[in-house]
Amino acid sequence: MTSAPDSKKGKAARSGSGPSPAAHQKGSWIRAAGKLSLGTMASRILGVVRDMTRAYLFGTGIAADAFSVAFRLPNMLRALFAEGALSAAFVPVLTEVMEKGKPGEWKRFVLSCAAMLTLTLLLVSLLGILIAPKLIPLIVPGYAETPGKIELTINLTRWLFPYIFFIGLATLAMGTLNSLRHFTAPAMSAAVLNVCMIGAMLLVCPRLGDLPQKQVFGLAWGVLIGGSLQLAIQIPPLLKHKLAVACRVSLRDPKIRRVGRLMLPGFVGMGITEINAFVDMILASLLAAGSVAALEYGNRVMQLPLGVFAVALGTAVLPTLSRYAARGEEKSLATTFNQALRLTLFILIPITCIFLVVHRPLLALLFERGAFAGGHSLDLTSKAFIFYCIGLCSYGSVKIIVPMFYSRQNTRTPVRTAAVAMVANVILNITLMQWLELGGLALATALSSMLNVSLLLRELRKQYAIAPDREVLRTAARALFAGVIAAAGAAAGLWLVSSMTNFTGIPAHLLQLAAAFALAAGLYLIIMILLRAPELASLTGLLRGRKEPE
Repeated sequence: MTSAPDSKKGKAARSGSGPSPAAHQKGSWIRAAGKLSLGTMASRILGVVRDMTRAYLFGTGIAADAFSVAFRLPNMLRALFAEGALSAAFVPVLTEVMEKGKPGEWKRFVLSCAAMLTLTLLLVSLLGILIAPKLIPLIVPGYAETPGKIELTINLTRWLFPYIFFIGLATLAMGTLNSLRHFTAPAMSAAVLNVCMIGAMLLVCPRLGDLPQKQVFGLAWGVLIGGSLQLAIQIPPLLKHKLAVACRVSLRDPKIRRVGRLMLPGFVGMGITEINAFVDMILASLLAAGSVAALEYGNRVMQLPLGVFAVALGTAVLPTLSRYAARGEEKSLATTFNQALRLTLFILIPITCIFLVVHRPLLALLFERGAFAGGHSLDLTSKAFIFYCIGLCSYGSVKIIVPMFYSRQNTRTPVRTAAVAMVANVILNITLMQWLELGGLALATALSSMLNVSLLLRELRKQYAIAPDREVLRTAARALFAGVIAAAGAAAGLWLVSSMTNFTGIPAHLLQLAAAFALAAGLYLIIMILLRAPELASLTGLLRGRKEPE
């Protein structure tokens, strides 16, 4: 029997006198995404500075190629942990324990997971160090043609592999804090790594000799120090929740086994972009010298908007989706999914159009100096960057669609779609690299990601009767229309500066990009205002890190 107060609350809710739970949750995850975006933006900007410094010191030479491969192995595991398996398995289960478990049960669960993860990561780090001499020649067989390149890559891999220990535990802390709606420290942790790497290149590398093959070990030290600090800065906010109190840790907790079962398929499911990039790297080692480093430079710049917006949105929305799934609120689940997908496309479609126009002055501004100068490195990186950008919206959509499955503790479906996409990627790689060389590898990654998106959407509709609504299609159409006009404005900005000024080098690139982005952004916003795009309100909330107007 419903009590009188409850009846009044129900009437108030129906009459619209107060915000609905769904509206509150929408504002909550939008605010969370805003905080994550700011932290991720700081990290990505520092990441570009890091890559600029690295390009200046090492260019696309032997040391750059060796570091790219050596860091790719632990970094791929990091990406799978941070944006895939661990987050996908741990956050929904932790959210369920918080929603339905006894008081304090979630603390015991977190500490038990931390104990198990510590043992696992120690074994993985040790195994990586031991098998590096056997593994590296299999991954990059083309390096054997250059004397000393394989040996340098093996030594760097052994130095860098312990990074996965620190970043794995940092990811567990990140998932816990995100579930507790604390987003600031996790968002800033990635920036710490880039600061340490930049500092190492500026302060340590020059002291290790004149040869790049010796200087690059200073960069490896920066990675290890940065990884340890990524974990350290998240410990204080965890201590505020009294996680340091003595709790009985149980490695036999059935919830840990459930997380383990969910993690195994999750490694492939959400890490499809990273796995495809790894395959690209193997084949790039068979192409012209410098192809591996150029592929990484192009991918890094493309990842800037992806990390700032799509990854931040996917990370912020997962706890909200998990709560809706635990409560059985299907309508709110579908609504939140469509909102996140619309905002992702609203941002990434115009960025794709503009990047395709301004790619060369952008990459020249970022990298063309020091060992990178001379034209050859810029040509290689531009080719990779252009074809990577074709799949930018697909990469971003995966970050939003896959959490829908993970919120229901379903990690098997993304594995099946990822497996099909990976096979397609390998076939496309081998086919397209015959004509487009390095560009073919990047294009294959983009096309396989598009295939992955289509398969995921089909399964989402089939299993849960959820699909992108008409508003998503309208958003995509508006964004494409306005994005093409914005790209034309960017092209006009480049032409105006080049024809009206006599600047060369960095000043010319700065002026060209400033004019291009100003015209493009202005045109895009004007068109969206004229079209009364509802996504503008959500974008304002995202950028401000607070709830947008209802």
